[in-house]
Amino acid sequence: MLLPRNLGTVISLVFFGTLTLFLFVEPPQVLPGKITVEIHRPFEEIHIPKPYNDTKLALLIENRPQPHLTPLLLHFMSVVPPEWPFLFMGSNESIAHINRSAPIREYEKNGKLTMQLIPENMTVDNQENLSRTMTNVWFYERLLPAEWLFIFQTDSIICANSDVSLNDWVERGFTWVGASWGKDTKYGGNGGFSLRRVSHLLEVLTHQNRHSGEKLEDWWLTDRLAHMPNAKMANGTEEVAFSVEKVPYDTPIGYHTGWSGKLLMSQVWREREQRDQIFDYCPEIKMMMPMIQNREAEGCEKDISNSFPS
Repeated sequence: MLLPRNLGTVISLVFFGTLTLFLFVEPPQVLPGKITVEIHRPFEEIHIPKPYNDTKLALLIENRPQPHLTPLLLHFMSVVPPEWPFLFMGSNESIAHINRSAPIREYEKNGKLTMQLIPENMTVDNQENLSRTMTNVWFYERLLPAEWLFIFQTDSIICANSDVSLNDWVERGFTWVGASWGKDTKYGGNGGFSLRRVSHLLEVLTHQNRHSGEKLEDWWLTDRLAHMPNAKMANGTEEVAFSVEKVPYDTPIGYHTGWSGKLLMSQVWREREQRDQIFDYCPEIKMMMPMIQNREAEGCEKDISNSFPS
């Protein structure tokens, strides 16, 4: 077979032509179905989605190892929308108590629940000391970047049967929502089951200080928040759908009682029919109420309405 005398020239032209196309001609767009590899330079931030929303935080503070503490906390974590992280602040005793639970330890492992010792400069052993803590700018600064703070106590409950979620109230943008003190109340509600806007609290506490013996923290804070130009305060009629304490409402998100479930307001609990409706709608409320065994109740007065405060 004879080869052309200029074969070397042809090969050279093909080689340099291919090299020119490779270096200087823009490649065509990648066709559908082709695999592409994205290269990140070291200084570029790679965004990894997180399962929890840092702007939301559910908080429980409890230094007593109460028997219902673990099931109560697990119940709240199952009902509050899943992107909400939880913070439990407690004593060595209360933290050790709930840490015996395998589900609690699993929630800690996956980041849903964080547990912290109550700081030495923070005391919660009575209402006055708790109010000092909850009106301290330092307390809310340590919770940042949370903007929406859901505070609940061991004498409150969230109802799994509610067709409204905590996020629905976040979307309404209220500065403060608590358990209603009365339908005619213009603003403010019990802080033991409340949704608070942290940036607005910090704005107040940066310029005002609560003195010992003044109103309890929820009264003191809402009195000042209500005078902020950018605040949006829920009134007592709106709040009954959020949490029931004194004003009856058939389907709230939750209930707040008092003194670990021992203090029940007669406006809500006096009538048997109303009590039955509450237990049917929110049976988990029995979790934090003292119970009387049948044999202990023999001979006792069956109408317990007289024991309820007015």
